[in-house]
Amino acid sequence: MPETKRGRYTDNNNDIDDEQLEPEVTMEIGYSKVIIVDNIPVVPQDKFDKLKGVLQKIFGQVGPIREFSVPQDETHTTKGYAFVEFTTSETAESAIQKINGYRLDKQHVFRVTSFDDFQKFLNVPETYQAPEVKPYESKENLWTWCAEKRLIDQFVIRYGDWTEILWNDFKPSEEPESVMKRKDWSDAYVRWSPRGTYLLTTHPQGVAIWGGPQWGKIMRFPHQGVKFVDFSPCERFLVTASPQLQENDNPKDPQCIIVWDSRTGKKLRGFLGANTSQWPVLKWSHDDKYLARIGEDTISVYETPNMDLLDKKSIKVYGVKDFSWSPTQNLISYFVPETGNQPARVALMEIPSKTDKYQKNLFNVVDCKLHWQSAGDYLAVKIERQKTKKQTISSFEIFRLREKNVPIESLELKDNVQSFAWEPKGNRFAIIHGEGTKPDVSFYAMEKTVKLLKTLEKRPVNGLFWSPTGDFIVLANLNSVNGNLEFVWVSEMETIGTEEHFNCSSVEWDPTGRQVVTSVSFWNHQIETGYNVYNFQGKLLKHVLKDKFYQLLWRPRPPSLLPEDKQKSIKKNLKKYAKEYRRQDNEVKQKEEEERYKKREALRTEFQNFLEQKRKEFEEENEVRRKLRGGDESDDEDDYDYRDEWVEEVEERKETVLDA
Repeated sequence: MPETKRGRYTDNNNDIDDEQLEPEVTMEIGYSKVIIVDNIPVVPQDKFDKLKGVLQKIFGQVGPIREFSVPQDETHTTKGYAFVEFTTSETAESAIQKINGYRLDKQHVFRVTSFDDFQKFLNVPETYQAPEVKPYESKENLWTWCAEKRLIDQFVIRYGDWTEILWNDFKPSEEPESVMKRKDWSDAYVRWSPRGTYLLTTHPQGVAIWGGPQWGKIMRFPHQGVKFVDFSPCERFLVTASPQLQENDNPKDPQCIIVWDSRTGKKLRGFLGANTSQWPVLKWSHDDKYLARIGEDTISVYETPNMDLLDKKSIKVYGVKDFSWSPTQNLISYFVPETGNQPARVALMEIPSKTDKYQKNLFNVVDCKLHWQSAGDYLAVKIERQKTKKQTISSFEIFRLREKNVPIESLELKDNVQSFAWEPKGNRFAIIHGEGTKPDVSFYAMEKTVKLLKTLEKRPVNGLFWSPTGDFIVLANLNSVNGNLEFVWVSEMETIGTEEHFNCSSVEWDPTGRQVVTSVSFWNHQIETGYNVYNFQGKLLKHVLKDKFYQLLWRPRPPSLLPEDKQKSIKKNLKKYAKEYRRQDNEVKQKEEEERYKKREALRTEFQNFLEQKRKEFEEENEVRRKLRGGDESDDEDDYDYRDEWVEEVEERKETVLDA
């Protein structure tokens, strides 16, 4: 416990405490700011400075260091451990959590201990003493927002210096209900984790994640100059990238790309610089068990959480250009372009066995893109072939992953495909194809064969945005003057609404598929920034203008905890549940109508009181008006005759003599 010393002085007639003269001096007893680092390299004197610099850089990322000591023996060789003293006990505790288990290389994995703990272990009593049981402290529930009784979602917006989280209870005459609003909460942008548990904010020194009912800070991840971030699908891990650190990367301690444990804030592994323009560089499996990156003639797959290479070596795939994980299986699809006499090919590789399960050879290929359907049922491979020197044509090879022997369907087109999008958890897809500013939009279904459903010709569109529940899609012309929006009901192949949003730069569906938001970001345009809210039929619900509006993101919903059979039962009996939902909606509407009626009645009563007051004032002033009228009693102007009298007056006369 800290000790303090105080004195008392006499100044003539007054006694003065020394705390009135100078601040209290606190003497701290203990070594809570000091940590011991074991298993550091044992090096001679000529490598001492280099080792010390590397260690100071690693621990300096946690916080300011007061003193750093690496003991040496009589031959000036390090002893394999070091002492680090930080400026605060909190920083020392953070260093223990984040750097314990840090892998400097294959032979040196740090073990970090508090100096106080070291002393405690040395002084363990001979007789056993039961540890003190601390009272349980419950943590904040990070999923309270899922229990909202109105069954509505949240979204976050950034504008000016403000970041605000709101409920999506959009009413034409009212502002959405604010959940949290903070100034300078983020320096660049914000992002939700995939299941909506955390809100990530970015800063020059690194990133932080927030959550819970009070939106407290859950964890911070120091990474100077961070620009790009990526969560793993199950939110267990976080990847940050700082392109400015590429040139200064140390192969033994790379800092450009870092993988973190999102729950403890511990750095798991760093990677050397890569082309961050093709983000994400590291790609995750659906279950967070693996992450992979592409290299020169290799695909490197790492296991979590130890971050070691699968089977201690990368997978040799000569000429590999692109790869992608299945969204529901540990299956990698990859593309290898043509080389010499070898045709291009697309293959599916199982992990962890690393065996190619299926592959398809392709000829005369210029480029290839891999598009997984969200349920992992289909893989569409878009192939570009040269038609003329300036023009390419597109075709598709579609793998049916759920069918025996994985049959492949081919779809040939006569023009170039500008955009492609699968229906979420459905068997349909849409493509934009053709040249110019008004291409065609075609819809296909995966039935026994690939079936064309309908082609919408000459549409001003460059983006496809399916509803999360499928069946509805928005065809958008982003970053154009008109900002054309077309709402299509795909089951009926019918356009159910058209709108325009000047300079629209993004389209965001809410998780339920009931509402869609289009926005104009200050990053793209500097005038009339803000957002519009539509229902799924294209009816405008809300128009909001915000000065320097940057982004709007819906909060994702976590996966359902209900088993598959229970979910199917709910869908089967949806009509029964719909009656209850309609009753609840009617209650809300009735309540809103009653509130509007009360407001109208209050205004009516206020107006009647105003009239009554003015009527009393009119009667009280009757005698004054009678005198002004010369004794006439009537206030009715129709009782009087009006006569117009013309009076001529000479204001000035001048005489002018004219010469003869």
